[in-house]
Amino acid sequence: MKYDIIGIGIGPFNLSLAALLEEHNLKTIFFDKAPRFEWHSGLMIDRTTLQVPFLADLVTIVNPKSPFTYINYLREKGKIFRFCFKESFYVTRMEYNLYCKWVASQIESLNFSHTVTEIDYNEIHECYEVSVIDLINCEKKVYLTDKIVLGVGSIPNVPKVTERFSKEHIFHSSEYLHRKQYLKKGSTITVLGSGQSGGEVFFDLLSSRPDLDLKLNWVTAADRFFPMENSKFTYEFTSMDYISYFNRLPLSKRREVINKQDILYKGINDELISTIYDELYHQQMKEEQPLPVKILTSSLLEDMEYDENYTLKMRHLEEEKTFSVDTDYLILATGYRYEVPHFLQPIEDRLNKSENDGTLLSSENYTVDINDNEIFMQNGCVDSQGIITSDLGMGPYRNATIINKIVGHEYYPLEKNIAFQHFGALETI
Repeated sequence: MKYDIIGIGIGPFNLSLAALLEEHNLKTIFFDKAPRFEWHSGLMIDRTTLQVPFLADLVTIVNPKSPFTYINYLREKGKIFRFCFKESFYVTRMEYNLYCKWVASQIESLNFSHTVTEIDYNEIHECYEVSVIDLINCEKKVYLTDKIVLGVGSIPNVPKVTERFSKEHIFHSSEYLHRKQYLKKGSTITVLGSGQSGGEVFFDLLSSRPDLDLKLNWVTAADRFFPMENSKFTYEFTSMDYISYFNRLPLSKRREVINKQDILYKGINDELISTIYDELYHQQMKEEQPLPVKILTSSLLEDMEYDENYTLKMRHLEEEKTFSVDTDYLILATGYRYEVPHFLQPIEDRLNKSENDGTLLSSENYTVDINDNEIFMQNGCVDSQGIITSDLGMGPYRNATIINKIVGHEYYPLEKNIAFQHFGALETI
């Protein structure tokens, strides 16, 4: 059987695509090597919330009548009144994960415990061959398809100086909850990184500090622990108006712009910053001695040594001085990076790639193939898509764009002229 669409990876973005495709008469199938849907299980810290409101679910922005909306999930689960009484637009990560599981349980085209090993192009049939291994039955099958949607996501980004050391005491924040139970009482723990995940991990450890007798360090190369910018005009940078403008800029200029937009998506939300400060304040009020907590800015990790514990070799970027930090555990809240999947290697000649570093470049319709109509990418093309590439709220809009491109007409009417701002130069004023 030949499929119209094969989706690779079943995270929130491809799950959104699968949900929207349920109302179409297309043959679709999705694969993911995980045994079930799980979204950032290692960071499912109690009461941590999404950075987007509940309306930014899997489908509502483009089809509020869908049976897969978050509101319908609440109704089906008998939770809608309590949610209304709570009077909050923001849901916890745990709630969002349960919602996604509920959606996934209703879509038959999703196949977990299946890993894609290779994609090739069949010149005779003029379609793609996707080789897949069923991890439960250890069977290999080849599926034919006209279109492919890549939703494999990103991988943890870790400093090279940490790679040669044991992963038992040095791990990425994405593994935090899986490792937390093994942290020993009386330990010194260092969190490296000042984004949202770093803040959440640090606060969780800070809350546990008195009971576990922990010594804590929170270290960042940034010059401050800055809040995420969330003003209304800033939200317009996630609009299709801005993305259309951004996509027209030369690649070198796009990269320059992205490097200046950290505050739009890499900071910590205001509420968490305030909560961390208040917790530090209340703990200090109870103790006569200074808290065994060090918060360090402008401090870059340059090297490491190990002798009974880890010695972090740091450089202060403003004073241009070196110093050391001793620690038993190092938690790397250092973000994620995209890596071109190995299974794309046989079709490299059909992909749009940067000549400088080989990264995939997407069009305004999220295609990454040279024919601009065959292979689509969900997450990973920050050079082409800008800051919305990992924004949960814009996932349905991107999927509607992809579906419209595949079916050849505007099935989903997409709002235009959303922003009040003009991002490019005007011809006359």
